[in-house]
Amino acid sequence: MQRRPLFLLAVLALCCTTQIFAAPGIAFTLNSIKTNSDIIAGLPLPTGADLTLELPLGSTSTAFTLRAAAGYESRMILRSTATMSPIAEPPAIDGVNRFFWTNALAELGVKQYLFHQEHEQAWLFGLVRGRYENNSPSFPTTLFPDAQAVRSASGVGGIAFYSIRWLGKNVKKGVSAELSYEYSPDFANFSGTPAGFGRANFTAKAFVPLSASNFATYLALYGVGDYALGSHITHEVLTTFGGITGTKGIGDMVRGAQPWGYEAPAKTYVSAELRVAGPSMFRDFAIYPVGYLFADAAAYGSLYGSPLVDNSGIIASAGAGASVSVLNFLWLGAYAGWRLPVNDPLTALYYGSAQGFFWNFTFIAHY
Repeated sequence: MQRRPLFLLAVLALCCTTQIFAAPGIAFTLNSIKTNSDIIAGLPLPTGADLTLELPLGSTSTAFTLRAAAGYESRMILRSTATMSPIAEPPAIDGVNRFFWTNALAELGVKQYLFHQEHEQAWLFGLVRGRYENNSPSFPTTLFPDAQAVRSASGVGGIAFYSIRWLGKNVKKGVSAELSYEYSPDFANFSGTPAGFGRANFTAKAFVPLSASNFATYLALYGVGDYALGSHITHEVLTTFGGITGTKGIGDMVRGAQPWGYEAPAKTYVSAELRVAGPSMFRDFAIYPVGYLFADAAAYGSLYGSPLVDNSGIIASAGAGASVSVLNFLWLGAYAGWRLPVNDPLTALYYGSAQGFFWNFTFIAHY
């Protein structure tokens, strides 16, 4: 019964554009659509959404933010329950290392704009974030305190800049950057297992138009870095990047890499895409074909609690993809590429060989 309301929420979200102005100054943002590829093997079905509402405080430069997210996804903890050594991906849901993941998030925040122009904004922010998760019911919590469940709160503060905008229907221009710190003390965890951490994050994006015509070309650049510390760092923090909305970790961001792998407190990811966008198929709606080349790379240090001698490495991949962009949010298509041999001590365990071909479907733009 949990799947039906989350699926309906995602379907409703598909009817929204990325940002809808419900009233002057009030902004509603669809941050992402959550998917699950284990209900029907390999097919990313929509099973949740992530939404933010911004409410200005009168005519001042202050605004309140409300965020809600929920999903029914699949997740993995790629460690041995006996030794906590890294393991290969289980072939299917087993309820221990690979499991269905019910999750929800709620936030209340404040934004103080330093300046707020039509195409450029900078602001300070602070927010309180609450998490609810049901994870693996039988994975021990000796290493990862959130292995079985999460009932926690954290505080996030930082500074951000945003100047990204659409030029016409199919080309982006501008940059965004944010620097933040998230802190969750032991007393803010209510699942019965001690969990506390601090996490610093820096995230930046840039979109550079190269040509403007019926087939427009632009360069998309993305970079993110995390550093977490604490005596009880959660698996979620180790396998994701933080920030205002956050993103998945290096195993999911580097295309062709091992999802939910590389549980590292220190990690960074960089990517570049050369995108060629065709004309819109409809006059009043931005629905158009997109082709792109991509290159991804990531580095990680000190796998958390791993008994391996070598616990740091670099992974990379390159390839191409094609999609149909729907309302400048959904990217319905597929990509293929080649995993590149660099320096990854987990290669033999995760993949069996240092390089190899991969492909996958796309549901939304990578960034």
